[in-house]
Amino acid sequence: MPVLKVLSTNSISGSATEYQVVQTGYYRVLATAAASTVSFNGGPAITLVQNEAILLKSGAKPGQAKIAKVTNANPAVYTLGSSLGLTRDTHPFSADDFIAVEDNSTSPAINSGFLSAGTVGKKVASATGNTITSDIDASGVGAAYTYGQSGNQAVVKRAVKITAGSGAIIVEEIQVVGG
Repeated sequence: MPVLKVLSTNSISGSATEYQVVQTGYYRVLATAAASTVSFNGGPAITLVQNEAILLKSGAKPGQAKIAKVTNANPAVYTLGSSLGLTRDTHPFSADDFIAVEDNSTSPAINSGFLSAGTVGKKVASATGNTITSDIDASGVGAAYTYGQSGNQAVVKRAVKITAGSGAIIVEEIQVVGG
């Protein structure tokens, strides 16, 4: 019998949407108050029977990249990689991916106007080999951000959009650790 490790738990109210950083892409989902549905990234609704957990794969894979530079514009453009000299294949993102932009104890500090928690549901509008254009409005940030080549870098992580049907659900991201 497989052994599951719960990595995160998220309660979602009926008819609500949440965004969560993808760690494995595998979930145990449970309708708590009545039968409901769940949908990942706007895909088909999956029927949930009350108090019967179901294991699901969201279709979203984990992914992250380091931030080398960000423009203070609307939309914000993120140059990704460990330095500014990289020109291609520095990230795993595509247009329409949901993202979370996290500080990661950066040095120098990144302005909070460039960040986006996974629960906010920001999206990649377009991507090249070393940049992504997001729907994050950073036009109010005083100056563009450039990584200082030492210390931690801010990161962009892939997120998944989870939508509950009419009833409340619990979503646990899981990892199979034995069996």
